[in-house]
Amino acid sequence: MRILSTVALLGFGCYSGVEEKEPVPVPDGLAALGYDTQDLGSVTLTVVGDDTDGLNVPRDLAFNPDESGELWVVNRTDDSVSIFWDAGTADQSSEHIVDPFAMHFMDNVSSIAFGAPLHAPTSSSNFATCQESTNTYNGYGDPNYFMGPTLWSSDPEIFGESNRDAVEFMTDLYGSYTDLGSHLDMLHESPLCMGIAHDYDNVYWAYDGYNKSLYRYDFQEDHGPGFDDHGDGIMARYAEGDIGYEADVPSHLILDQEARLLYVADTANNRIAILDTESGEAGADLLRAERPHTTHYEVDGEELWTFIDGAEAGLQAPSGIELVDGILLVTDNQTSEIVAFDMDGEVVDRLNTGLPSGSLMGIFARSIDDLWFVDAVGNRVYNLTPKE
Repeated sequence: MRILSTVALLGFGCYSGVEEKEPVPVPDGLAALGYDTQDLGSVTLTVVGDDTDGLNVPRDLAFNPDESGELWVVNRTDDSVSIFWDAGTADQSSEHIVDPFAMHFMDNVSSIAFGAPLHAPTSSSNFATCQESTNTYNGYGDPNYFMGPTLWSSDPEIFGESNRDAVEFMTDLYGSYTDLGSHLDMLHESPLCMGIAHDYDNVYWAYDGYNKSLYRYDFQEDHGPGFDDHGDGIMARYAEGDIGYEADVPSHLILDQEARLLYVADTANNRIAILDTESGEAGADLLRAERPHTTHYEVDGEELWTFIDGAEAGLQAPSGIELVDGILLVTDNQTSEIVAFDMDGEVVDRLNTGLPSGSLMGIFARSIDDLWFVDAVGNRVYNLTPKE
């Protein structure tokens, strides 16, 4: 008995001989947002680009999925794109590009989303932009509301370049010189388009500020750089009148591909809404701004609901939106905060960037610890990471 008691004391849990330590507390919040400290000193905030890179009221940004470190930023004031290579590194370089017919195809650009590599023979991804425009050709004409999302190629030999074959074709067709730049396609049912998200192939979702609705745009087969046959487009209008329009503040979108849910920064109504993209069915045909043989219809019975009430969450003007690792990131254009939510809509963390009101718009996450966002007031792009 005495031996068994000794063995028990030495090895069976009564005494380990090791001093117990207090458990290390797990920080609340996210490292890139400072673990709920509201202290900019607890994160690394780096200026990646500024007006010397052509940034001129930047409103959204996205990384090219086909080219490591290639960052595209869209600028409202001059209807342009600033492209950064090796973004955020010592080898960074940039180029500022204005398409030959940007006054229409990228007029007052609000948003950008990369899609699929579809334009043969290149393997470069297509991308689409939305424009907060009623189509005045930069004030040279009266508004005709012939506006909507534009499809582009990210191939450097195509984007921003004139296609001489298209120019010759358009000149022969119309009897005058017409250079429609490098756009691959365009559909025209959404003036004041405030946000865009890629779905699959050449299918995109758009935030239509003019009709206060959400749109599903299928460009189908593009017409090639600089041509103008948009006739195979399929356009479906969802939830007309159920979202708002806030002038000069993009209302960005992000699609959860797996759940098939579209998250909507409804700025004017101070909320994050969700559209079930697989809900609803085709309803009545709608009038077409495009050629008669395009398809344009409203959707009946779609499901759209409020996911986050901005007032309850401390938001004032949600604008940018991103989904990464089960976290929804939202930028507040009024307060200059970045707020993180879990999939139940609960606040996980928030950080005030200290920038002037009106600065924050689009946000992009390469990971939960690698955040990028635009500053529309200071004409800058920032990278936000945890403190090393």
